[in-house]
Amino acid sequence: MPLFDQLSIRYKLVVLLGLSLGLGLCVSALVALYSTWAAERQSSLRALHQIAAIISENMRAALAFQDAQSAANMLAPLHTNPHIRYAVVESENGQLLGQYQAPGTTEPAALAWRAQIDQRPGRPGELHEAMERSYHYVIYPIDFDGKRIGTLALLADNDAMYAKMRQFFVLQGVASALILASLLLLSWRLQLIFTRPILQLLALMRRIGRSKDYTPVLATQRTDEFGELYRGFNAMLQEIRLRDEQLSRLATTDTLTGLANRGHALATLQAMATRAQRKREPMGVILLDVDHFKRINDSWGHAAGDLVLQDMARILQANIRSYDLAARFGGEEFLVLCDGADLAITTDMAERIRASVASHSFRLAGGQVLHVTVSLGLHVGSTAPETALALIEAADQALYRAKQAGRDRVEST
Repeated sequence: MPLFDQLSIRYKLVVLLGLSLGLGLCVSALVALYSTWAAERQSSLRALHQIAAIISENMRAALAFQDAQSAANMLAPLHTNPHIRYAVVESENGQLLGQYQAPGTTEPAALAWRAQIDQRPGRPGELHEAMERSYHYVIYPIDFDGKRIGTLALLADNDAMYAKMRQFFVLQGVASALILASLLLLSWRLQLIFTRPILQLLALMRRIGRSKDYTPVLATQRTDEFGELYRGFNAMLQEIRLRDEQLSRLATTDTLTGLANRGHALATLQAMATRAQRKREPMGVILLDVDHFKRINDSWGHAAGDLVLQDMARILQANIRSYDLAARFGGEEFLVLCDGADLAITTDMAERIRASVASHSFRLAGGQVLHVTVSLGLHVGSTAPETALALIEAADQALYRAKQAGRDRVEST
């Protein structure tokens, strides 16, 4: 069912509920229709029995004296019942004593009905009834003083029964249609109870797929399976969010110092250069290097060198502004990007860093204390993002001059 497969789940539920309700109503309508038909059948035969019993009671004298005129007179009032089409009274030996034909009944039809009655199953003179497609009849024995003296047969059409059946069918159809419409409306409301949580979950999944933002959560107080599904989905989002944050940290952070790594620093440099160009503002770049770092590794080991680098990271973070960026640029070399900073601000920041390093006591794991210095080169300017690396190159040249001039100093271009 390709078309059904393309429907939304809410419409699928409505269709399935509608089909189930429609099938149930059809079955119940058929059962009710059959029950009504059976009841009307019995009612029609019972009514004909009652008429036959009354006529038979009055017909005994006419049969006893073979009075055909009296028999005809007794059958004549049947014209008041428009559904009785034919009646016949016979003596015990089969002699016709009287008959009645409703107005409009042809002689061939009457003969055919009589032949049908004469061919009834069972023994002659027995009480018998039958329901055919278009008519029903009863054959009623007439006794006098315990002796069978004749038989009365009444035949009536089924028009009254079919009229009631048609009326019932129309009423049943209207009632079923109203019930089905009401249940469909109710099913539409009920399906919202089941589909709303699924559609909310689907909407959030699509939004996350477009934005790649894993921070939203599905708030719910439900305690059913949907609530469990929501909580599981939220837990999955949290795991993805934590994983992405971890991957982002690994991609942008130097694992030893916790500062930004070289790749993240270069990307930030491009963004700052673009902003500086747009705002027509300068930006500062500080490149610094730990003096004689190789001696520290050679004398105290690489663990001591790592400790120095970690303390350097804390000193840098303490001496820059919240919107500046400190990065480990490689080995013992660090980079500071000063957003919107002129020469005075950048120089003051560089001097604070130099002084803080010079006054800091680097305590090693064995209790030893080291004192180290740094050389810094800075450059302040503004350039197109495509040539942003020129800022670092200029700062590197200033750093070279600082080392040449004796280290533990700040030089600018």
